[in-house]
Amino acid sequence: MINAFQSSGTSPTEIGPDFRCENHGSVFLLISVTQSAHSWVEENLQSDAQWFGGGVVVEHRYIWAILEGIQNDGLAVQA
Repeated sequence: MINAFQSSGTSPTEIGPDFRCENHGSVFLLISVTQSAHSWVEENLQSDAQWFGGGVVVEHRYIWAILEGIQNDGLAVQA
């Protein structure tokens, strides 16, 4: 049997997302998973960002623009 992921070299188990985004109602928690994600946060978010539980706290009105910026820079987000 042919495994399409194995044949193409794009197995989803080999590469994971750069960020995790958790919805907590009025705020989101944006968690950097990879070194590229950590660098992106340092370069693109304010230095006085609020951190909680290993992630950046983002108000719901800003999360979509931030996620769009992450994706435009070639990084992946898991919701």
